[in-house]
Order: sequence, then structure tokens, then C-alpha cells
Amino acid sequence: MAIGLEDIKKLPTWKKLALGLGLFLLLAYFYWFYLLQPNFDKRVRFNKELGDISREIVSRQQIAKKIEQYKKDVVRLEDDLQIILAKLPEQKEIPRLLTAVSEAGRDAGLDFLLFKPLSPVSKEFYAEIPVNITVTGKYNDIAVFFDSVANLPRIANIADFVINPGDNTNQGNILKADCLMKIYMFVEEAHEEADKKKKKK
Repeated sequence: MAIGLEDIKKLPTWKKLALGLGLFLLLAYFYWFYLLQPNFDKRVRFNKELGDISREIVSRQQIAKKIEQYKKDVVRLEDDLQIILAKLPEQKEIPRLLTAVSEAGRDAGLDFLLFKPLSPVSKEFYAEIPVNITVTGKYNDIAVFFDSVANLPRIANIADFVINPGDNTNQGNILKADCLMKIYMFVEEAHEEADKKKKKK
């Protein structure tokens, strides 16, 4: 049996209120279920995706900054390498460099008891040439010699040294210095091999 508008008007007030509330709740349910909830779910999903994308953007920006920094570091290291390579003597320059070292010692007023180059020790693109040196002289003269070696235009340094009193103390504070000097020599073949490996990679 159909209920008309007149029937509803005859209902008691509380029943009208209950019916109105029921209709309101029913409409609210359909509104929520068919309109609000799907949009709400979409919004939650979009917010999550937006957060993921934002984090990805920040992460990629940080990676891009690091890549730029790495590129700058590589350029700087390559420049440093070129400077070092320019200071590494080639094999043909070693005799002249050894002569320069001995002259620096004599100019400092030292007497050489031993000046013995040893076999080269191969590294990546260079070789170390150890030289055993024993000199006698005053403390200041030995210091001047060490400084002269450090300031040579090619890479050479005093790696280890021991200073003891000299045998003849009548000459006045004469000391004996035993030291190991290392000269770093550029090895062309090793450098070319390293370049070939880089190109293959």
C-alpha cells in the first residue's frame, strides 16, 4: 500500500521527525558512499603519490648535486694529477736529477760517504727510486741539504733519516746522517696501459 503525502501529514510529530531523520541518514549514506568516499580515497591516494613524487624529486636533486660535486672533484683531481705528472721526472732525467741532489749536498757543505741508487720499485704509473745516502757535516748544513731536496723541481724527498755524532769530533760538532731518499719517476708504459684500461671501461 502506497503512502502519500496526506498520510505523512497525519502522522504524529515524532514519527515525522523520525521519518525525516531516516531520509536524511539515507541520503547522507548514499552521498558518502557514492560521492564523498571515492573522492576521499582518491585524495588520500593522490596525496600519497604526491608525497612519494616530492621525496623522489628531493632525492634526485641531492643526487644531481652530488654528481656535480663529483664532476668538480674529478676535474680538480685530474688537474692535480697533471701537476704531479709534470713534476715526475722521466727515466732520461734521472741521472741529471741525481747529479742535482749530490750538488745540493756539496753546496750545503756536506761530504758524501755513500750515494747509492737502488733498484726502482714499480707503482701504478710511476716508480720509486730509493737512494741510500750517507753524509757528514754540521746540523745546519744537513738541514739545508734536506730542504734543497724538498725544493727540487722534480718530486724527490727524504723518506727516512738517522743523525748520529760523527767519528771525528775534533772538527767541531760534525754529524753523520744516514738517509733514504726517494725519487719518483714517471713510467710512460704504465700510464699508457692505465689509459687503455679506462677507454675499455
